[in-house]
Amino acid sequence: MPEKPSKLLPAIYGGIIIGGISAIPVLNFVNCLCCAGVMFGGFMAVFLYKKDLPPTGPELTNSDALQLGALAGLFGALVGTVLNVILLLLIGNVAGEAMQGMLLNILGDKLPPEALHQMEESFAHSAELGLMSTLISFGTSLIIDPLFGLLGGLIGFNIYKPKGPQSSIQPPPMNPPTSTGQ
Repeated sequence: MPEKPSKLLPAIYGGIIIGGISAIPVLNFVNCLCCAGVMFGGFMAVFLYKKDLPPTGPELTNSDALQLGALAGLFGALVGTVLNVILLLLIGNVAGEAMQGMLLNILGDKLPPEALHQMEESFAHSAELGLMSTLISFGTSLIIDPLFGLLGGLIGFNIYKPKGPQSSIQPPPMNPPTSTGQ
C-alpha cells in the first residue's frame, strides 16, 4: 500500500494564502467575514493535499484535514506577520497617518494645542508602537489562525472526503395505523 504524501508543502501553500490575505491592505477585509480568508487557506491546504493522494492509495481522513488546517494556520500567522513587517517598513504606518489626518480635518481648530502636541509626540514614537502591535498581532494570529484553519480544513474534508458505496440498509417500512374497531 502506498504511503500518504507529506502534509508540509500543502500546509505551507495554505499558510501563504492565509498570510497574503491577512497582510495585504484592502484584501484583509475578507477576514471580517468570520475569518473567511483564514478558512480558505485551510480549505486550500486540504485541496492541494487531496490532489497529491494516489487514486488507489490511502484515503483522506478527517485527521489529515485537521492537521492540514492547523498547520496552514500556523504558517499563515508567520507569513502574515512577516508580510506586515515588510509592508510597514516599505510604506510606513499608513493607517496611523490617515487617522491623524482625519482627526485634524474633522476637529481642525477645535483641537487643544496640548492634544495636538501629544498626538504628534505619539506618532514620533510610532516605530516602537509598530513593533509592539506587531508582536501582539502575531500572538493573536498564533491562536486564531490555527483555529479557523481547522474549520477550513474540516470544510475541505467534507467536500473531498471519500465517497463510499451507498448503504444498502433500508429504513423499516412504515406500518399503517391500525384501528381497534370500537
